[in-house]
Amino acid sequence: MDVLLWIFFIGVDVTVNQDEISDHETFQLEFDRATKHWYIRTMQDKYWTLESSGGIQANAHKGSSNSLFDMVWQGDGSVAFVANNGKYVAAKKSGHLYANSDKVEDMEKFYFFLINRRSLVLKCEQGFVGYKSSTSSKLESNKACYETNMVERKDKGICYFKGSSNDKYWRVAEDGSIDVDADTADGFYIELREPSKLCLKTTHGNYLVADKNGAFRVNGSDPSCATLWEY
Repeated sequence: MDVLLWIFFIGVDVTVNQDEISDHETFQLEFDRATKHWYIRTMQDKYWTLESSGGIQANAHKGSSNSLFDMVWQGDGSVAFVANNGKYVAAKKSGHLYANSDKVEDMEKFYFFLINRRSLVLKCEQGFVGYKSSTSSKLESNKACYETNMVERKDKGICYFKGSSNDKYWRVAEDGSIDVDADTADGFYIELREPSKLCLKTTHGNYLVADKNGAFRVNGSDPSCATLWEY
């Protein structure tokens, strides 16, 4: 799974000091099912690795236990990484990354983008996410046919979703349902949970869920109640 992190790779050090996005800021996440943690691989085919000093370097040809990181999603849409030593990865003033922090503050937060998904098709246990009817702009989560949703990437991990059939943006209606009828977009965060499953959250911190009756709606800030969407 290719993702974008605002991190720059130089030599074997991993540093946070770039304003432009290139292959050096693009990483592939590989899920380890035994630990539920992730390997992070550079475009130069090297893995992030925790060094004995606590520093993070990209110098491993294959993943090891010190190359596994837990992704801890934050309420503001950012993500923190926990290394194999149990410490959070933090960016120093020099830009270098060290896993030596016990709490999440600004320097432990990173922003996440899917870069190999210009569009999303969402599916849950009830079915695909699609329009309630051919004349409706409201989305439901129990359809036999799917709606393709275009993804627009914005700052700090925010994404806008747009219906490919009507070129309108998603918006959260007063009842919490999702209508695809807006000219201005409501923002969402994507939280990757497994290689093919993710959670969607509004910028107000509320998750999208699928009800058994097919409703596709916002329902609370508890991640344990959020629907894992296949995509």
